[in-house]
Amino acid sequence: MTSVSRILAVWLTPVVLLAVPAALCGRAADGLWLGLTVVLVPLIVLGLPAARRSPPAGRDERGSLFPVVTLLFAVGVLLWANIALAGDVAVWLGALRWQGIVVTALAGWLLTAWRPLRRTAPLLLSIALVAAVAPLLQVGWAVGLGPIAAWDRVATQAAFRFPPASPWVTTGRSLATAHGRAPLLFEEVHRLTAPAGGTLRARTLDGARTAEIEWTLTPGQSVTLRAGDELLPGTALRLRFEADKRVPGAPASGMAWAEDPPRRWLDRIGLLVTLLVGAAALLRAGLTLRLSRDGAGFAAVGLLVAFAWAQAWAVYAMLQSPDLFLGGVTLDRLLDLPGAALFAEPWRRTLQLFLVVAGLAAFLASSVALRERLAALDPTGGGEIGSDPGLWAALFGGAALAGLWPADPWALTLLALGGAGCALGPATLYPPPPGRAALATTAGVVGLLVFLTFAAAQLRGAGGAILGSAIGYPALVGAPAGALVLWLGRGRAG
Repeated sequence: MTSVSRILAVWLTPVVLLAVPAALCGRAADGLWLGLTVVLVPLIVLGLPAARRSPPAGRDERGSLFPVVTLLFAVGVLLWANIALAGDVAVWLGALRWQGIVVTALAGWLLTAWRPLRRTAPLLLSIALVAAVAPLLQVGWAVGLGPIAAWDRVATQAAFRFPPASPWVTTGRSLATAHGRAPLLFEEVHRLTAPAGGTLRARTLDGARTAEIEWTLTPGQSVTLRAGDELLPGTALRLRFEADKRVPGAPASGMAWAEDPPRRWLDRIGLLVTLLVGAAALLRAGLTLRLSRDGAGFAAVGLLVAFAWAQAWAVYAMLQSPDLFLGGVTLDRLLDLPGAALFAEPWRRTLQLFLVVAGLAAFLASSVALRERLAALDPTGGGEIGSDPGLWAALFGGAALAGLWPADPWALTLLALGGAGCALGPATLYPPPPGRAALATTAGVVGLLVFLTFAAAQLRGAGGAILGSAIGYPALVGAPAGALVLWLGRGRAG
């Protein structure tokens, strides 16, 4: 588990890799904060002193099972998040959701079940790197701008408008694929066309009065919405938009995107705490070996390469495909090759295949590395939990079934990192005295219960400033609760 490639594979899952460009597209300051946090947090955790060796199995068997079970559930949620992302990508690219889920889950299970393939994480990570960088270089060459120049171009745009070659303009797409849950607000007059017909619902503004209107459109019929009108969510029909019109949901301008202030500081701290304790749980909890200085340097290079790719991909996507803002930026749409007019077939389809292969290879590498991570934490010392095909079949099968229902992959990833982090992170960052393994377990249970309490409150929405941040990032209170138990226990021991 000290291999650089395995550490990168565990941390840089496809959801984490795509969350950074998605945040950059949504708001530049938030994207930079998330990207820097993703890069720095693992390096901080990897720089911790090596942990003391655990007592032999049997002396504290019950207490040592707690981190294994906790991390097992976290791995299951991480698999769920990435398999759900595979389903989203399949739908966005025109396939059926179950097809993307079955292919991804089956491939991941075969890698973990077939012993000769269990050490392929370095190879898979290399394939993911090449397959992701090749389309990026091709897009940069076709655009004729480097990433920095592309960033400047995006930041100086007067508005984000539909390109004439956009699929939303030429053939139309179903709004169901945009995953928009909020109404689409139009800032100028816009004519929408339903190529196959269907029902369209909108909220129109007439002076100071609003009214909800429903149209039943015949194939090819159009309807005109004015500035201030809203297209209501739930519309599943295929629509064509007008070229060179503002994309509903996009920032007002490139300058507004670049200079939009970040979220409130407590939310940023909550994200930092979640990723910090989550990295401690995934990368260091229960491990007695420390990464060498050269290994830490190579890990830093890998993390910086991932951050550079995310930045460049985000700015090229916004520059060439600003229609990705329609309905909100989602992770699956970032695996679509930007710029419909940049490449002719079949080269465009080949580059799109490269991106799909990169995402699949990154998922398979993370699956193999997570299996090895669990095996290294096995209290029996034999790593049976990492080599049980039935267990991993259940994990992948359960994740595949859960992935059939759309869910936010990034929210699931934060849930897994936060839960595992609150249970295992405090004892990793603030180890208890020797011989006090039960104290670490008690602190982990308390931290996990506090985390789950606030996570359950997310279902009812957030309110208030401080309470809203705690509900949005439950690790903000769960991790300090576990650390407090450790501190009190150390004081009593002293």
